[in-house]
Amino acid sequence: MFEGTNVLVIGLGLSGVAASRVLLKRGARVVAIDRNDTDILRAKAAEISAEGVTVLLGVETPESMKEFDLVVPSPGVPPFAPALVLARRLGLRVISELELGWKIISNPVVAVTGTNGKTTTTKLISEILSKKERPAVACGNIGTPLCDLNGKISDRELLVVEASSFQLQNIEDFKPDVAVVLNVASDHLDWHKDFAEYFNAKARIVENQGVENYVIYNASDKHCSDLASKARSKKVPFSLDPIGNDGIWSEQGWLFAGLPFFRRKKIMPLEEIPLPGVHGVMNTMAAVGAALAIGESVRSIRDKVSSFTGLEHRMEYVTTISGVVFYNDSKATNPHATIHAVRSFKTPMVVILGGRNKGLDFSELVGELVRVNDAGILAGVVLMGECAAELEESLQKSSAGGKPVWISRAKDLEEAVLKSLKKALEVPKPGVVLFSPAAASFDMFKDYKDRGLKFKETVFALGRRFSKQ
Repeated sequence: MFEGTNVLVIGLGLSGVAASRVLLKRGARVVAIDRNDTDILRAKAAEISAEGVTVLLGVETPESMKEFDLVVPSPGVPPFAPALVLARRLGLRVISELELGWKIISNPVVAVTGTNGKTTTTKLISEILSKKERPAVACGNIGTPLCDLNGKISDRELLVVEASSFQLQNIEDFKPDVAVVLNVASDHLDWHKDFAEYFNAKARIVENQGVENYVIYNASDKHCSDLASKARSKKVPFSLDPIGNDGIWSEQGWLFAGLPFFRRKKIMPLEEIPLPGVHGVMNTMAAVGAALAIGESVRSIRDKVSSFTGLEHRMEYVTTISGVVFYNDSKATNPHATIHAVRSFKTPMVVILGGRNKGLDFSELVGELVRVNDAGILAGVVLMGECAAELEESLQKSSAGGKPVWISRAKDLEEAVLKSLKKALEVPKPGVVLFSPAAASFDMFKDYKDRGLKFKETVFALGRRFSKQ
């Protein structure tokens, strides 16, 4: 398929390295570039150079773009990157690593996309579906590139692929057996030129599906419904409220499934779902729909869901200090994710917000914070990071004339955690401190994982101090 092809791989992250190796094994001549030049990249370059890849570090665009037949950008490479702009101007073929993996691996695929909840839902689906006779592998944007599985898995294994808008934007034939669309809200507008481009990239997940395939979608999200309406596949909606007898819904404390799987069938009590909050229930509904589409039994689904422990940095319980419960939701890098997190609690909470704004609108989040403040659920907000002033001004304006929102600024994470605890101790127990930044981490941390780990370290250190008092 790629023998004798001249291929340019842009970006030497996990996906770029995996794509380079796969193409090389298939007889392509591969040049890999990365605009950065670090010790880590040099080590990667040495490895794949020894295998036969030509690597150029500190390079935005190679000198001879016209010689390439194919360009494979890594997911983090924006469409306005110089090499991609030139490739399209020259009419070169561009595909994502996701598409490349699809072309060389024939295993059945469940693909999960959405603005928030992708990783948790991908992992939950893989755990529900995995069994001795048919393992299920969580891969894609969750950490293991699709290309990296080539030659490492058997034909009987099922792939549960987390698919980002970056990856979906450059597909050709990618056709998942089951597509899961959790939600679509503004995000990555520092990467996509506008929301329409972002939505259209997400919508490509169903572009190649046929009537034999399934799309599991959030019926309470207008954008998801619009996306599903374009699909030729079997449509399975999920919603907190009943949708006739279609799809997956909740009713009288139970999770139900209806058409096209059953006329009406109880799946499990909501109290057995371990993922916290409304968005935990919604992610579980999506996973149940995907599992039923693959043919999993209700008994097995219930057992697997009830034993699922969740993922780090995603509404993760940290500890309790003097009756105040701390949650780490560092993965919330956009306002939509934090809205879901805030709606998960009915007890008084202090929310720690802030970081680097990715060009997103905070107005909906601010409106939600004002609403829960008026309802007596929000004890206060502690702001940190580059967008703290922007958030403070918006909160003050939105709450003017009503119940004022308690706001405090912190210069760093340690001060934010301490201020949050002190404020949470003033409310009836159990108070909650929710670390759900609604912004990117790069102003103060390496990434959301680094931010979440430092939050947990800070909370545990504070807990040790309080236990000695």
